[in-house]
Amino acid sequence: MRIYLQNLKTGIWELKEGSLQELKPELDKRNISISPTASIGNGVIIGDWVSIGDWVSIGDEASIGNRAKIGNWASIGDGVSIGYEARIGYWASIGNGVSIGNGVIIGDGVRIGYWASIEKFDTFSKENIFIQLGLLPDEKGYYILYKAVRENLTDFYSGEYQYKLNKGDNINTKRNQDIKCGKNCWHFTNFWNANTFGKERGAFKIVSAKVHINDILSVYDKIRVRKFSNVKIVNINL
Repeated sequence: MRIYLQNLKTGIWELKEGSLQELKPELDKRNISISPTASIGNGVIIGDWVSIGDWVSIGDEASIGNRAKIGNWASIGDGVSIGYEARIGYWASIGNGVSIGNGVIIGDGVRIGYWASIEKFDTFSKENIFIQLGLLPDEKGYYILYKAVRENLTDFYSGEYQYKLNKGDNINTKRNQDIKCGKNCWHFTNFWNANTFGKERGAFKIVSAKVHINDILSVYDKIRVRKFSNVKIVNINL
C-alpha cells in the first residue's frame, strides 16, 4: 500500500508505504479505519478520521477528505476526489475522475459516471431524491412511494403494523439524515426496490402511498417518513 497521510505537526502530506498492518500505528494516530478486506490503490490521499468499509475498492490517486465514510462494497475509481464529511453508501459505484463535494451524501447502490462533479446540496431536495431513487414529485410536492408488505398488509419487520387501504398515518418526528432505519416512522422506496425486497421474503404484496416532500425524514435507497396517506395495492410484480 502506498498512501499519503498528513503530518500531524506540519500538515504536509507524506507518502507512507507498507501493508495495512504495518501502517496501522500511523492510521490509528489519525483515527483512520480501513477494513482489511478493502483494496486501496497507489497514491491515495486519506484524511484524518476516515472510515473505509469491507470490500471497498479505491483506485489510484484518489483523494478522501477528513471524516469521510465509505460504505461496504463501494467502488471508487481512479482520481476520484471525495470531500470532507462526505458519505458514500454501500455498493455505490463512483467512476474515474468524479469530484464529490464536502458533506455530500451518496446513497446505497447509486452509480455515478466518469468525470461527474457533485457539490453539496440539500439532502431533502427534489434533485437528491431523484439521484437516490429516480422519483420526482407532482406539482404540489407529493411522491408516490412503495413498500413490500405481508399478504395481510402488515409490515415484514414486526408483523404488527397494519397498513389500511385508502388510509394513512402520521407521527410527530424530526428529520435526521443520520438515521437510516428507526422506530416511530415508516419506510418506503421506489417500486423496483420494493419488488426486490418482497421477492427475497416469499409471499408478499406491494402497496403504494402518497408522501409529501416535507414529511420525509431521511433519504437513502429507502425513505423514512413521518406521514403518509392513500394506501393502495399495486398489482404489478416483476
